[in-house]
Amino acid sequence: MAEQLNASLDRLIDEAGFSEPQEKLVKIFQSVFTALSEEPLATLDREAERAVSELRALIPPEISAEAEEKPSRELLGHFEEIWHALLDIATRIPHQDSQSQTVVAKTLQVLGGGSSVWKDLPNLGNITRDKWIDPTFEWHPDDDENYTLGQWLNLNSFIARLFGSGVIVWENFPIWQLRKGLEDDLAQAKGDCSTAEAVDNRVAVASEWLIHAGPVLLKLCLLDDLEEDLRESARVGIHFPGHPGFNLERWGFWKRRLEGLRSIVSIGVAPSVEQAIESMRASAVALAGN
Repeated sequence: MAEQLNASLDRLIDEAGFSEPQEKLVKIFQSVFTALSEEPLATLDREAERAVSELRALIPPEISAEAEEKPSRELLGHFEEIWHALLDIATRIPHQDSQSQTVVAKTLQVLGGGSSVWKDLPNLGNITRDKWIDPTFEWHPDDDENYTLGQWLNLNSFIARLFGSGVIVWENFPIWQLRKGLEDDLAQAKGDCSTAEAVDNRVAVASEWLIHAGPVLLKLCLLDDLEEDLRESARVGIHFPGHPGFNLERWGFWKRRLEGLRSIVSIGVAPSVEQAIESMRASAVALAGN
């Protein structure tokens, strides 16, 4: 799988016209993916630590030193380049490739948890929001990002893993995708694809969030604490008659909706739906046992 993934990333470099630092970033992760595939002693933790060390070198030392107290515009410019490339990498890692998705997520976890200029992953949220263009919502040929359905699913799987592991706390992202996949009228799904393909993708994306972030989402539903600035983004879809935000009523609806969609989605998406249902069940059992 590493060979196919690295070939895809080679094509990404050619297509995207990456800068030298962006190309270095891709090469760092290509080396990591190869090591995990070919070296018997390679582990996720070890390869993530190696990637962290090499990624830190992408920020010039003089800029890091100047920005210790307050991020400079120049530093944020470097991060903008890095995040664009990293998110593009995430779109190329198949959502089923847990090992490759996880090692990139672990790398960000270590980087963001340190005390360097990488702490809290500066500006990653804004860059991700700018690139968050759902191909089943409204497709324009001149959009900055025109993902294939597969790339969009891969990106959601990656961001869901970051959310589920506590690397990010962007509560609006899961709400958007769970509403589109499980609450909105799926007959309105559109894009540069058939309605059936768009429906499959929306349900598969929602499933990825529940598979990789189920425990976190359930805890948020238990807290049932909606901040005012999230009220609009946390609104409900047409099929859910309850309240906005995270709450147990909504959690229960998502589970029932998934159970009903098992017979509607294609054979390729059905296993993801089953995984999502099982993740929700396991999340509830684990929480009850604590």
